[in-house]
Amino acid sequence: MRTAAGQGFLDFCAAESDVGKVMERFVEAIGVFGFTASAGGAWAGAGGTRSHRFYFNNWPKDWFESYMENGFMEIDPMILEARRRMTPFLWTEMVDARTFTLEGAVVTAAAKAYGWAEVMGIPIHGPSSYQGLVSLASLKPVTMTAAERALVRAMAVAVHDKAYESVGFGLSNRSPVLLTLREADCMRWVAAGKTDAEIGIILGIAPATVHYHVENVKKKAGTRSRSEAVALLTLAGSV
Repeated sequence: MRTAAGQGFLDFCAAESDVGKVMERFVEAIGVFGFTASAGGAWAGAGGTRSHRFYFNNWPKDWFESYMENGFMEIDPMILEARRRMTPFLWTEMVDARTFTLEGAVVTAAAKAYGWAEVMGIPIHGPSSYQGLVSLASLKPVTMTAAERALVRAMAVAVHDKAYESVGFGLSNRSPVLLTLREADCMRWVAAGKTDAEIGIILGIAPATVHYHVENVKKKAGTRSRSEAVALLTLAGSV
């Protein structure tokens, strides 16, 4: 039953263009594996320049409000662990996690007090410091075979990619950065590691013009460096 539900979701996700319907089907599918709540999002940058984008979230309202009001996002060991891992992991497997901190223990204690018995994290890494995470939670213990875990991972990546590719979908802590066509052209090549001179040759414009467009994008994005601007635009799906 689990395999059929997972494969059915993957087929549906590949064929359906309505992201909202994909999200509804995802919630149904993970329920077969024992998970009752889920959230998906991504972030880019570091420290005070970090930006995040929530693609979806069906955590219980009281838990999510408490989570955000207490600033748990910045110290959540699940998020910190996702930054260093490539493969899925379970909350109950993190007893020796290098990312556990005294602050993180507060989040863990609050989650246990709420009643969460298991949380699964599926890390997603992309270009320009892009880091995403799909998390699934249950109020009861969850057991999965290695094959089922791989299937859940495929489902999480599929739903993440569908949401990411829908530019503007979800909620962000930053206002969208609207680029002109020329600015977008320049930033795509900046993201590829090209210099102003190289971009100028590719686009057939002067290096000084490239520099002008890039600096204008930095002002729009409110960033100090090109790399920060690229990270923010990558998060938004704009480059």
